[in-house]
Amino acid sequence: MEESEAWSVYWQNNHQESCIAKGNTEDNFILSDIWRCFSLQLSHCSTVLDLATGNGSVARRLIQFNKSLKVTAVDRASIDPKKYTDASVLLSTVHFIPDINIQKLPFDDCVFDAVTSQFGLEYSNLSLSTPELVRVLKHKGQFMFVMHHENSEVVIPAKVKIKEFNLLLESGLLENFALFLAGSLTLQQLNAAGEKILNNTDWIKSNAITGQVFLAIDKLIQLKNQNQNLVVIMEAFKDMKTRIDAENSRLNQLILASLSKDKVKKLCTSLEKLDTKVSFKLIQLNDNADVMGWKVMGYKL
Repeated sequence: MEESEAWSVYWQNNHQESCIAKGNTEDNFILSDIWRCFSLQLSHCSTVLDLATGNGSVARRLIQFNKSLKVTAVDRASIDPKKYTDASVLLSTVHFIPDINIQKLPFDDCVFDAVTSQFGLEYSNLSLSTPELVRVLKHKGQFMFVMHHENSEVVIPAKVKIKEFNLLLESGLLENFALFLAGSLTLQQLNAAGEKILNNTDWIKSNAITGQVFLAIDKLIQLKNQNQNLVVIMEAFKDMKTRIDAENSRLNQLILASLSKDKVKKLCTSLEKLDTKVSFKLIQLNDNADVMGWKVMGYKL
């Protein structure tokens, strides 16, 4: 599966955010405050380019606090927030452009007053994307990037999830279910294979991954027992496998994109060589020592 395809699947399933702890109101508060402060320091009717926008989380926050902003939002994935999400009125003014490689932006030089990204820029080849974002930025134009930390509250759990996905994919469960649908495996044999997986004490299983896959398979078995159209069942199974592959790919990309302090310093050095003034800061949660990410900010000289 192509890397961008994994994100297309993700964004087309109405996800508003990609890389914050689920249900964590503190994460949302911190991110909102970062973009509130940034948006309010921009001049009236400033033009903003949001890179790797996903479903427009940053764009939404920027316009929430400064409605005069003219936001263009791009992503490598096939995004369409106004179609695939419960889009707020705020997004109606955003110009979303899907299928854009931020390593080769389709904009003239010096056209944006600001460039932003939240958990997105670091997925690109930074040696190619950073010269591009500086190129399209006006002189004295500002930038703000929220980026993954290698030991953040999102990256560490992602490593556990990937291990579970790998065990699931290596278990033969999906292949056995395909054989069952084809009539080459009995229900008793399929159940026996499933019980072997569930009884494997070396495998830490979660409801969110293994539990959901078993539940989906159980529902498809019920449909087959009810003599539902086999083509429909096969399509549902194919869709389930696509979602599994996409989520596994997305999590692997997340881990590879996460940055150590040395990598952030290297990024800042490369930005300075492109005639920018830049600094970075660690983003921590208020109630404990958990790390949320990095904040990289500056302006073009």
